[in-house]
Amino acid sequence: MSAGEPSGDRLGADLLAALRARGVSFQAKGIGGPMLREAGLETIASMESIAVMGFASVLGRLPEIHNARRGLLRLLAAHPDAVFIPIDSPGLHLALARAAKRMGNRVVYYVCPQIWAWGRGRIRRLREDVDLTLLLFDFESALLEEGGAAARWVGHPAGALHPQPERRAEVKEMLGLDPREQLLALLPGSRRDEVRRHLAPMLDGAARVIAQLGGRVRAAVSDAGQVTAALRTPEIRALWDILMPHHWRGDAKELVRGADVAVVASGTATLETAALGVPQVIVYKTGWVNYEIAKRLVKVPSIGLANLVAGTRAAPELIQRNATGPRVAAELAKLLTDPAARDAQLRAFARISERLGGPGAADRAAAALIEFVGSGGAA
Repeated sequence: MSAGEPSGDRLGADLLAALRARGVSFQAKGIGGPMLREAGLETIASMESIAVMGFASVLGRLPEIHNARRGLLRLLAAHPDAVFIPIDSPGLHLALARAAKRMGNRVVYYVCPQIWAWGRGRIRRLREDVDLTLLLFDFESALLEEGGAAARWVGHPAGALHPQPERRAEVKEMLGLDPREQLLALLPGSRRDEVRRHLAPMLDGAARVIAQLGGRVRAAVSDAGQVTAALRTPEIRALWDILMPHHWRGDAKELVRGADVAVVASGTATLETAALGVPQVIVYKTGWVNYEIAKRLVKVPSIGLANLVAGTRAAPELIQRNATGPRVAAELAKLLTDPAARDAQLRAFARISERLGGPGAADRAAAALIEFVGSGGAA
């Protein structure tokens, strides 16, 4: 098993837990992070050493990535009967899937590598190098079927989430807020590069809207492990000291449950925020080289997963040069002061949990894997 970033780490850990819950005995080795290690994965390389965002960022981690790749290939060679389960991170895993397949290992790819965004050339890779792809999104099924790649839709973990308005007051009380104050959650991401790029405009925008609304709003920043390091940057530290937000180090979903509105880095967290019934502003900012390459390759109408899954542009998206403090503040002000704007976004996302498959995604993935192994590796 191999996970190259935190979302994959969570998916892998949930899959191992679901296998155990079904009474399956297994030995798991490979690349993973803290959640996979806690779930029982024996790691040959840490996810933290190779997790990067964007094309240019890979260059700084090439030695670690090459070492992890060689270690995984040695592991597969030593266990020719093993099933290889790469999770997301196509930049790392498509090549590893091809190598594993040529070595004779069976390959089950967990998370389709966004063929709908990057074009359909990857379908051929899945058809040739992967025995079974487990899909998070139902709309991917027809694309893979058309391309002759074996696949099974198992759903997304965010499908288990639903609005919990009763939790809002509890979380606010936990943070020491007055019930009449509005809580603004800032979710800058989980990887070092994305936190460093997203945190400044988020803090700046939050400070501006709080000043505009007369202090009736309080902010909290979700820290998945990289915020403290980002605070060493003078600009970010200065903005933090102006805003003085709560520093939330727990589960980001718990913070969102208490929020009236959120600013969220593009990714899985946008789905979770939408499923929890919290209006959001989506932010995405990357390096110039990464952006110029992606702009020429990516073929989707929206960058936010919540908007893509719901087939809408309900959540405003501030991308690259538009991801500034003033723009963040302007969008937040609408959601905090205009009930019609809030309601329109919530209505657009009302069925998103259903579209994600509802509860039980990890168990369905475990069932598909058990069936695959039981059939001798035939999808």
